[in-house]
This record gives sequence, structure tokens and C-alpha cells, in this order.
Amino acid sequence: MKRKTIHKRGLTSFFTLFGFLIMSITGLVLYIVPQGRIAYWVNWKLIDLTKTDWGNIHILSSIFFIVAGAFHIYFNWKPLMNYFKDKISKGVRLKWELAISLAVAIIIVISSLYNIPPLKYLIDLNEYIKDAWITSEEYEPPFGHAELLSLQSFSKKMKIDLEKAVKELQSKDIKIESVENSLEDISRDNGISPMGIYMIIKKFEVHDESSEIRIYTPEIVDVEFSGIGIGNRTLSSICNKANVDISVAEERLLQNGIEIKADEKLKKASEKYNLEPLDILKIILIEDYKIDK
Repeated sequence: MKRKTIHKRGLTSFFTLFGFLIMSITGLVLYIVPQGRIAYWVNWKLIDLTKTDWGNIHILSSIFFIVAGAFHIYFNWKPLMNYFKDKISKGVRLKWELAISLAVAIIIVISSLYNIPPLKYLIDLNEYIKDAWITSEEYEPPFGHAELLSLQSFSKKMKIDLEKAVKELQSKDIKIESVENSLEDISRDNGISPMGIYMIIKKFEVHDESSEIRIYTPEIVDVEFSGIGIGNRTLSSICNKANVDISVAEERLLQNGIEIKADEKLKKASEKYNLEPLDILKIILIEDYKIDK
């Protein structure tokens, strides 16, 4: 029996369909995943796939969909051209449909760039869902991409006795092949998140009393607090962490025309006053700091 040849148009249609389905599913998942610093710190997974896994699938399926779409147009070029010629010859009966579709496309692009309602609310919902994963301060890493540091470097940065940390982790049946391995690698090998490792050894953290009161500059604030999700912290938690009396912080903020409740997140306050969370943090930490409005 003669083997049937592959139907190119049918194959291309199925490629386009499955590319669209995979791209749509992964797009929805990436819409709700926590921010990268949180996802990698807590070892976030969905059906045993990490944020990176979902992102990689989304990228490849998008490319797959684009290529399949290009072949679909190629194989159906003549029918498409005949369709458009027919519509043009009839005076473009779908001119209103074309105008509406074009207008919607333009509105989507402009709304994305300038946060214009009502589509802005979809972006706000996306941020709300991502922030909702943070149920306690432990979900925030102590600094950006902390999971990439080796256990040795992480312990040194956090002023944790390395020997005590290793012994404590080993007592919890956590295997450590080398202190040069990153927290991410150690967590992956032992089925625990980088946050979980930090929670075990955090008790060995040494706080230097002499450095509790620090003199901050705008440059130091930018270096130390950028990329660690400072906007998700409340005024009271910031003051506790920086050893600043909350009444002093409130007074400094009022001098700049800013009023924030103790349990209010810096991100929400910054949006209200059209500022960045780091701008508000500088006011809190730097005496006589004035923001340019």
C-alpha cells in the first residue's frame, strides 16, 4: 500500500494551533507567577516547573507559533490575496471592522505604554497577584539574587559563622558537597528552597552594634536597597530594619509633604505621591533630605 504524503497545509495548521495553545497557557501562568527575586528565593514551582521553565516554554512556543504562522501564510498566500482583492473590488465592505480592529490594537499598545484605564487595571491586577505571594518578610531575599551566591560568600555577607552554618545544615540532613556551591544548587540537591536554608542558619547572624546607626547617602541607599523589593515593605518594617524611630521617619516624610501609615507599603505610598519607593526610603534614612517634585 502506498504511503500517503504529509499534507503540508494541514500540518502547518496543527503547528499553528498547538503553538497558540502552549503560548496561551504559559502566558497565563507567567501572568500570575511571583516576581523573579521571590520565585527563585522560595523555589516557586507549578506542576513541578519553575518560573524559568515556564518562561523558556513560552519563548520557544512563541517562536514556534510565529514560524508556523509564517508557513501558514506562505501556503495560503493565493487564497489570502484573492480574498483581499475581492474585498477591495467590492469597496472594502469590512472597512468598519478593519477600523475597529486597528483602533483596538493601537489602544492596547498605548495603554501598555502610558497605563491608561481600563486596560491599566489588567496590569494592576498582574502586580497585585504577584505581590500577593509575599505573605511575610521572609519571602523577600535579603538582597537581589541572594540564591546565586555560594554558601561561603552568602555567610560572609550576612555575617554568619560559616562553620556553625554548615554543622547546623548537616544536622538537618542537608548535604553540602562544597561551601563554594551556590544556595540555589544546595537547595536543588536537597529539595529545599534558598529561603529555607537561610531560615535555618539565620540564628547565627551577627549584628554589629557599632554599625546599627549608619549615615546614609543617596548613593548608598541606591546600592544597598535596589532590586530587593523595598516597595513591598511597610513603613514600620523599614524603620525596624534600618533602626530608625518611626516618629522620626514620619516627621521627615511630613517635611516633604508625604503622609504614610505605619502599616502602609512604600509601593502604594509612592504611587500616591508619584514617586519611586527608593525616593521615599531616602527621605526616611537621610536627615534633611528633600525630594525634587
